[in-house]
Amino acid sequence: MVKPLILEPPSESEWLDFQSDRRLARAHAVVPHWQRSRKLGASHEGPAPETALERGSALRSREERTEALLSCGASVLDDARRAAHDDNYSLLLADSEGVIVNASAGGSFGSYARRVRLIEGADWSERTRGTNAIGTALSERRPVFVGATAHYARAYHRLVCYAAPVFDADGEMVAVLDATSTFEHADAKLAFGIIGAAHALSELLRMRAYSMAGASVTRVLARSLEQMNSPVAIVEPPGRISRLNAAARLLLGGTNAGASASDVFGVGFDALARLALRAESLHIERALADGAPLRGELRVEPIESEGRLIALLAFFEPAAARSTVGPHARRRTHSHSHSQAPAAPATATFAGLFAEDERTREALGWAARVAASRIPVMLLAETGAGKELVARGIHRASPRAELPFVAVNCGSIAPTLLESELFGYGPSAFSGADKRGREGYLQAASGGTLFLDEVGEMSLGMQAALLRVLEAGAYRRVGETVERHTDVRVVCATCRDLDAMVEDGQFRSDLYFRLKGATVRLPPLRERSDIIALARYLLLELSVTSELVAPPTLSPEVERFFVSYPWPGNVRQLKSTLEVALVMAADDDAIRLGHLPVDLQLEVRAICAPPETAAPSAAASASAASLADAQIEIARAALAAEGGNVSAAARRLGVARSTLYRMIKRGDLRQ
Repeated sequence: MVKPLILEPPSESEWLDFQSDRRLARAHAVVPHWQRSRKLGASHEGPAPETALERGSALRSREERTEALLSCGASVLDDARRAAHDDNYSLLLADSEGVIVNASAGGSFGSYARRVRLIEGADWSERTRGTNAIGTALSERRPVFVGATAHYARAYHRLVCYAAPVFDADGEMVAVLDATSTFEHADAKLAFGIIGAAHALSELLRMRAYSMAGASVTRVLARSLEQMNSPVAIVEPPGRISRLNAAARLLLGGTNAGASASDVFGVGFDALARLALRAESLHIERALADGAPLRGELRVEPIESEGRLIALLAFFEPAAARSTVGPHARRRTHSHSHSQAPAAPATATFAGLFAEDERTREALGWAARVAASRIPVMLLAETGAGKELVARGIHRASPRAELPFVAVNCGSIAPTLLESELFGYGPSAFSGADKRGREGYLQAASGGTLFLDEVGEMSLGMQAALLRVLEAGAYRRVGETVERHTDVRVVCATCRDLDAMVEDGQFRSDLYFRLKGATVRLPPLRERSDIIALARYLLLELSVTSELVAPPTLSPEVERFFVSYPWPGNVRQLKSTLEVALVMAADDDAIRLGHLPVDLQLEVRAICAPPETAAPSAAASASAASLADAQIEIARAALAAEGGNVSAAARRLGVARSTLYRMIKRGDLRQ
């Protein structure tokens, strides 16, 4: 994940100094962005309310250009919209020029949003409104967080905005997803949720492009790759290796899907595309990341959809000398890297799923044993416990590993739309349907694995249709009478009590027993014995993603809190907590209580409160001292977030101003 650009709010006086061309007392990260806004001609007061606003046919034309994204990403947008509204945020989707094409008012923020023109048709490019999350994300091509006075225009100094770009299959930025509210509602957790939603939208557009490239193109490509003796990789814009065949995995050792083509082959996507256009090969002689040499000829073929280049097939013909190098050196490299890393996941099948807890390891071991069969698998676990990661592990360990894995959250798709999303629909099957029809997730997963999350949310009618797929491999697209056939392995998951639902008639017993071929139960995080080890593992993983030289440690107070906290959101909540803490910790060498998300601070105070004893022991005194230090850190972080405003910081922490003043005095925070 690309590291977001975080533009913290400077003081109002610093903003005024810049606008008056006075020298700023300190360097501030936002200044180069203000300078760009000034060069573009943006007004530092903001445009007049009725300017930079499109209506009628011009706006409809923009909406039509984003129709594919709005259609295939409906469920993702609905989820993001609900999360934004619950926190009094407006959710906005802007096109590639910064014009808002879809907007939903966010609770109490709705009227203010309309007043500052966070509405459909409003132009939020940097040229029009200066530094802001939407416009700056378009300029930077990465997620951007902008708070209060970091906005170039004074009219938006009350806002906090989180935006992330959405990319098409060919690497073009087609939209920006944004959540905006007033600054007192700043929420880092929602900010990272917007990044996740934008990434999901990009993936959906990529899947759509593949489905439009021809029937079962992914399945055909995957099978063809594995039948080739020479190393082959699929490279997608802007240069990501999305798939490697067995020969390529052997040749390139530790290279996995997701690696950069530039890092592996030494050339980027554009250069590879030119090779494909000219039908030329490229001689490569370089060292891989682990030091092993890579020598040979690279040949590239294009994969196109609707006239657009959506991927490249890269064929590598190694030099003969290559066969004498590699396996022994590779083993030495892996041995060295393992000595530097925390404990490995429970089994290589489930790479990415860390487990030192005995119950979790047993569950993963059972999943690995049933993976090689055709038996449907039922995953039972609470939300956020890692069901999809286990499902992907089962897919990787199965004979279908190189064929598609398609995940569908049945609970996030409206019941009326689930059938058409899963089975697809015929030409003009219903109002607003594509005139050419569309294949569904079932066809996209053909030959591979279909993961149905929240299967308990399916209607009884959909359950009957799914049972027919499992029994006969047959289905019909919505609006068609022609029967189609597919071969998929179904893995399903739920956090609901299906036994009780069967008894109540809410879930078909025949489907239940068909799906329950093999059941894997994952314990919730609060019952695991490896919470701290898992947190350290995730922290290392996130630090690598954030390109940190060395990950911070967990302070003893944070470790005690992690063990005591019930983690209702399970591993997903732990990971998002660490993501926020990494950002808040900045250059600190340890994650401390004050770095944890604001919504956990009340839990911190409740769990870490010192015991009430008349005569505290030496150990209790030390604990109280640690708590006092933690409280000072909390106060420091809150004051920094609110620009030194004591009243606002007290509201953020949910304490009286007098309490915060005592913490300020104790920690000398005003000095």
